[in-house]
Amino acid sequence: MRFDVDVIRSGIVNAYLIRGRRIALVDTLAPAGWGRLLKALQRAGLSLGDIEFILITHHHFDHCGNLARLKRLSGAVVVAGAADVPVIEGSQPVPPPSDLNRVGRFLAKLPTRLLESYQKCECAGVDVPVHGGEAIEELGLEVVALPGHTPGGVAYYDPEGRRAFTGDLVSNYFGRPGMPTLSASESLAEIAASQEALAELGLETAFPGHGPAPMQGASPAIGRLLEKRRGSAAAG
Repeated sequence: MRFDVDVIRSGIVNAYLIRGRRIALVDTLAPAGWGRLLKALQRAGLSLGDIEFILITHHHFDHCGNLARLKRLSGAVVVAGAADVPVIEGSQPVPPPSDLNRVGRFLAKLPTRLLESYQKCECAGVDVPVHGGEAIEELGLEVVALPGHTPGGVAYYDPEGRRAFTGDLVSNYFGRPGMPTLSASESLAEIAASQEALAELGLETAFPGHGPAPMQGASPAIGRLLEKRRGSAAAG
């Protein structure tokens, strides 16, 4: 299905406006990015009420920070990975920093109240929990499960355009594909498997959660990242 994509940047975080027969938003930025969302809609000649779907790639506050407000004001249908729904809806707390790297181990020693203060955002209901393999027919997208950064991380894949909204599974800082933030990730093994899935998807274009967008030559670039990491592991 043909649609245009507008990149909405707030600092180093990306959200995306899908403009076609239907209007959708992929991720919602941190709460401080609210004005960026409104300006993007205004530039496109749209209002909050025009948003029909909100597609969440994962539960982190910089991607769900404005979800509750947007859902309330737009009435949009919210789609998110089922394993991330308890955190998005508030029935489970945000996971603590991981022990996958030194940064995570350092952050884990900080007061919980401090960590919660910068991750704070309003909880929101999810209308359509997904597991991967589902089709969002109204938008011409398919759901691809991408666990590893968070348990319920997902991509939204446009097979016709060979492009996907990939969340944080592959960062694009400085225009180079890289790992997600490990201090906020769950499993290195699952990250590798999910990156392999993206590499095999034949993507020409990826829309990452962080860094310059779009990422062109996406699947080959992700494949090279995997090969580099395998080589580093073998050398180590």
